[in-house]
This record gives sequence, structure tokens and C-alpha cells, in this order.
Amino acid sequence: MNAIILAAGRGTRLGELGRRVPKVLVDVGGEPLLARQIRYLKDGGIERIVINAHYLADQVKGFVGEHPLAADIEILIEPALLGTAGGVRNALPYLGEEAFVVLYGDVIVDEPITAVLETHRRAQAATTLTLYRTGEVEGKGTVQIAPDGTVNAFHEKAPSQGDGQAYVNAGLYIVHPSLLRDLPAAVALDFGHDVFPAALAQRQTIAAHILGAPVIDMGTPAMLELARSKLG
Repeated sequence: MNAIILAAGRGTRLGELGRRVPKVLVDVGGEPLLARQIRYLKDGGIERIVINAHYLADQVKGFVGEHPLAADIEILIEPALLGTAGGVRNALPYLGEEAFVVLYGDVIVDEPITAVLETHRRAQAATTLTLYRTGEVEGKGTVQIAPDGTVNAFHEKAPSQGDGQAYVNAGLYIVHPSLLRDLPAAVALDFGHDVFPAALAQRQTIAAHILGAPVIDMGTPAMLELARSKLG
């Protein structure tokens, strides 16, 4: 199985650090986060990894060029940002004809990817989303799950619900290329806003895999410190 790590975004919320270093190369636990992401995928049986890059792409390219698994890693540089889904659509020629893994470059997931793959195989879905349950939903897209374990609605940027719990996108998917193949090339598209709701409208099956714990999204200084305290 192949995978793509989404690493093109700017680390604007990280302030000065994000201006100097791509988010995926920020040090966490004594190593760049990208090293951890590559190891996570390889430990899960992933054979080939594609990484998209845009902001400070030369730093990403230089890091990967020195990585011991560089022969199994392809770097795609986006001249303009294409969004989460647009970036993956752009990479389809490198990802093969079978289902592949999409991993956001700035999230830390602990659950073995083999468990997610098993959910996807059982569901025989067009895509499988990993989700986690949380009461901290302000400004985040939330996901509604049917009794059979499939997704039946998306709610982008939900308002604060106090102590109310909701399912939140964890930034790790299993995707079949047919989900993206007919989308326009070189157009900025987002999974949560554009692709997944459209798939539901077309009655495609989207399976849900519920993680046992929230992921860490290191997009802010506070979450970066949390990641460093957890992995340091």
C-alpha cells in the first residue's frame, strides 16, 4: 500500500517558528515531525510514500534526500497551494490504482494504522475516516455517524457546544483513487468541505474508524508544547 503525507501548508499559527521552518520539520521528541510520520507509516506496512510540499519546500526536499528511506519517498512540489484534496488529486499518478493512506503532516496519531486498514477492508467503503470524540469542537468540523458505523453528515466549523461531545476529523484517511479521479486537476479542494460531502450526496459509503484517544494537531504553539511534553 502507498501513502501521501500532506506537508504543503504554511505554519502561520506557529508565528516566527512557522516562518522559519515548515510545520512538518518542527522538532518534536528530538526529531523533525516528518521523521516520525515516515516511521509511523512504514511501521504500518506502507511501501511507498509521497510527500507534497509548497512553503519552504527546499527544506522538506533536503530532509527527505538525507532520510535512510529516501529511495521509497517521492516529493511533489506544488507551485500553488491546492488544499488537502487538491494536493492528493495532484498526486494520484504516484499513488497507484488501489486504496492508499492520507496522513496530515501536522497531526500525531498513536493508534496502529493496521487497525484503520482493517476497518476499511471490512466496510468496503470508498474512503475511511479516522475520528475522535471530544468536547473541544469550537472552530472544528464535526462528523455525524450512523448506527452502522458509516458517516452520514459533516458539519464544518461547529460552534462551541460547551461540554457536548462530538466526533472530529483526525486527519488520517484510507482513500480509493476513484473518489478523486474525476475532480478537476490543479484546483484547490478540501476533503471536509468539498470532497466528503459530495461523496455522501452521491451515496458513496464513507466508513468511520473511532480512535481511542484524541490526536495532537501541532498547528498552534500550545499544541506543539503538548506534543513535545508527550514525546520529549
